[in-house]
Amino acid sequence: MKVLVVPTWYPSGEDKLMGIYHKEFTSALNKYGVEADMLYIDRERLSKPFKYLTMKKREVVQEENYKVYIHKMLNLRPINFDLQMMSYVHKFKRAFKNYMRKNGKPDVIHACVSVPAGYAAVKVGMKYDIPVVVQEHGGDLERLYKNKPWAKYGKYVLEHATMSTVSKYMKKVVEKYTDKECYVIPNQVDTTLFKNDKKRKLGDVLHLISVCALREGKRLDVAFEAIKQLIDEGMKIDYKIIGDGFYEDIYKASAKENGIEEYVEFLGRKSKEELPKYLLEADALLITSELESFAIPAVEAQASALPVITTACMGPTEFIDRRSGAIAKVNDVDDVVRAIKEVVECYPRYYKKYMESVADKFSEENVVKTAKEVYKVAIENNKKNEKQKKD
Repeated sequence: MKVLVVPTWYPSGEDKLMGIYHKEFTSALNKYGVEADMLYIDRERLSKPFKYLTMKKREVVQEENYKVYIHKMLNLRPINFDLQMMSYVHKFKRAFKNYMRKNGKPDVIHACVSVPAGYAAVKVGMKYDIPVVVQEHGGDLERLYKNKPWAKYGKYVLEHATMSTVSKYMKKVVEKYTDKECYVIPNQVDTTLFKNDKKRKLGDVLHLISVCALREGKRLDVAFEAIKQLIDEGMKIDYKIIGDGFYEDIYKASAKENGIEEYVEFLGRKSKEELPKYLLEADALLITSELESFAIPAVEAQASALPVITTACMGPTEFIDRRSGAIAKVNDVDDVVRAIKEVVECYPRYYKKYMESVADKFSEENVVKTAKEVYKVAIENNKKNEKQKKD
């Protein structure tokens, strides 16, 4: 089977984590029997038009086991959303035609996020009779079907694509707006990187760790307030934060304002190969987000048999329970404190094999198996639609 992955985001510029799961998913497809490449439309900032004029407009990047075909365009969204969509579709059609000339016709187009990638993919799929699977990753799906200017594009994709999401709660949202079934293709994790033989037990200091892009919605300020409260009560805590992003300076200032900067260490971004070492040294993973569509670090922690303390931010609550961690209310410092205390109290009862089994549901092999099943559904749906047109 030949699949073309079309991401809305791709790691580049200042945010090297944005869309990294698309890269890892495409790599996993190739590992487990799917011939996959990626086609990415890179939208350059309108504030730097002269830089755009001089830059290379096309690029082919050779990843470990696939190629990324990058085509650049100016991001016209600040001028007009509809103009941006029209321009994106035009660029994508030309880029796809160029890709197909070199590589042939794919069996399936897998677009990540409805707008803009899914919409453009559907337009091309209809022209060339190619089934399209659209996978939603973002948390706020309601606006995609209810609010201007997204709704007309979101509904069009809903009508013409085979829909999937990365979590069950997102699937329910999609199915509110269509009679068609929506499927779940979760994010994948190379669980073999994180599994270990360590027998975990707590020492005098509780070693907490967070792994996230440093953005507003991650609410690390809530974590800092909870940690301050616990330290004031006499608990010894060490808190490491892995990740980078636009809010780094703001979060560093927040740690200082709470008077806990000596207990908090910002480690910056770490590679996939480096991360297992830090999870191995930690006692629990802490997530204080307002909304997570999935939460890959929580799966990585489970593979490492590391308990997870998370807010009820949707995604991770589908696989974290009292057998593998604790769940606190969103934006509730006192309840985060309670959840941390619960994990400390229950630590001896956490069962390594159970946590590993949770993680294995999201292994690369299992997720690719799920994706293949959805691709088969999309191909069959496409055949039925073509037959109906002829009849």
